[in-house]
Amino acid sequence: MANATDPLAKSVRGTDPQNLMERITRDKVYAMTYWKEKCFGVSAEALVDLAVDLRSVGGIYGGNNRATEFLCLTLKLLQIQPEKEIVLEFIKNEDHKYVRLLGAFYLRLVGKPTDVYRYLEPLLNDYRKVRYRTRDGKYALTHVDEFVNNLLTKDMFCDVTLPRVPHRQVLEAAGALEPRVSALEEDIADLEEELESAVEEAIGQRMNMDVDAGEAAAAASTRGAREDGEIVASGSKRSREHDGVRYRECDDSDGDRYVRRRERSRSRSRDRVPARRDDARPGVLASGEEMDHREKKEKKEKKEKREKKEKTEMDPEIAEANAIRAKLGLKPLRG
Repeated sequence: MANATDPLAKSVRGTDPQNLMERITRDKVYAMTYWKEKCFGVSAEALVDLAVDLRSVGGIYGGNNRATEFLCLTLKLLQIQPEKEIVLEFIKNEDHKYVRLLGAFYLRLVGKPTDVYRYLEPLLNDYRKVRYRTRDGKYALTHVDEFVNNLLTKDMFCDVTLPRVPHRQVLEAAGALEPRVSALEEDIADLEEELESAVEEAIGQRMNMDVDAGEAAAAASTRGAREDGEIVASGSKRSREHDGVRYRECDDSDGDRYVRRRERSRSRSRDRVPARRDDARPGVLASGEEMDHREKKEKKEKKEKREKKEKTEMDPEIAEANAIRAKLGLKPLRG
């Protein structure tokens, strides 16, 4: 019989493998022309060529509730029950994405929970686009990782009820599965290393800048102190010349290298003429006039501040009246 299960096939979960797909769905598959023409008497090796020709995935579609070619090949796999190694080769095939999805869907139906997580989770890193045929017969865009995630999380997919599998945390607690290592962890670790190296480099540059700034400040302070010393030295030299003090260097027979002697310049003392009291008088008068002018200025400023303060503290009505009196030439009122 064309629709009978292979006699050598083993039962899955205590029943015929084809019974994993609902009876109404199987009948729709049996009624398809694709099933009658392409899937009749197909072996596991010939089924690979049919899987390579797939162009979409999906379940039942259209107004007549027709089954997709993907669903027909899935039922054929349940019927002939290929070896596990062949199914794993389907899943590991990276050249043909629809072959990979066909193997993943079949393994989700017949595989053990540990095998389901072990072999399907790596497919979550495959982000290639695939076409999914919806109920109305149109095509929708999806991705390989989305398809596999639906297999792992949903109870029904592609119009087929999926066997229940325990949560991954339960299998990890039982020791049946190792904790999952995400492919992003390596990228995150590399990113953290790059950030740490960048931070260390920035800190090193900042420290070098601080050291350079400290050295520049020290050099500037030393230069400033040297210039100040030169200015003081030149100033003292000028003051000594102004006072008429001269230092004479001579050699002494007793071994002293330099003997400095301070002398007053007689020529300048001769040329000096004592200042008369009349000559100093204008300077005294000038300084007295400056003091009087400064006192008048200070008194004027205090008066202006006091008037300004009185205007600010004055009642608004009095201020308005004073403004009118000022226009008429009258004296202002006191508030």
